Amino acid sequence: MSNQPFNHRKFPTRVPRRVGSARPVTEPPWSLLTLMLVLHGVVGLFLSAFSPPFWVWPAAFGGTLIQALALAGPRALSSLEGIQILLSRALTCVGTALSVVALGVAVGFSGTSDIDSIEFVQIGFVLFFINLGVLLLTAGCSLLIAYVGDRLLPDMGRLRCNASILSVCFLGLFIGGAFGLAIAS
Repeated sequence: MSNQPFNHRKFPTRVPRRVGSARPVTEPPWSLLTLMLVLHGVVGLFLSAFSPPFWVWPAAFGGTLIQALALAGPRALSSLEGIQILLSRALTCVGTALSVVALGVAVGFSGTSDIDSIEFVQIGFVLFFINLGVLLLTAGCSLLIAYVGDRLLPDMGRLRCNASILSVCFLGLFIGGAFGLAIAS
């Protein structure tokens, strides 16, 4: 046996932290959320400024809701398996298609009632660029929803992430719709 006292060793006074036990909380991407608000505001502006039929609003809200619930970004899809990945991608495509149809119909109600002033070549280019703008706007909104969802998902969880993305998108649609009604009247 040893004659040394029991506490001859130097014990650390502080207990070391386990590596990886606490995950750092990242700040929400405020600039991306602001961009998402602005883009959906532009969509809301187009949906209400040209006095389209009433059904474009439910289609736009439904498309946005489906996209936000599906969250088809790479990180969100990595937590799913097999058929769930295909279902999530299909839901995102359906939501984007609903948004494109709603925005395309709404923008299609812009124009002139003077048929004599229409030139076919000029109107063809205008329609091409309007439709290209509609596609780019909805693609930008869809990609932004997926990217912001991927950024928020690890810290918030799926339900809170869906709710926060939906609230920003719907707020943008409402603000844009209010501005569009103010312009139209």
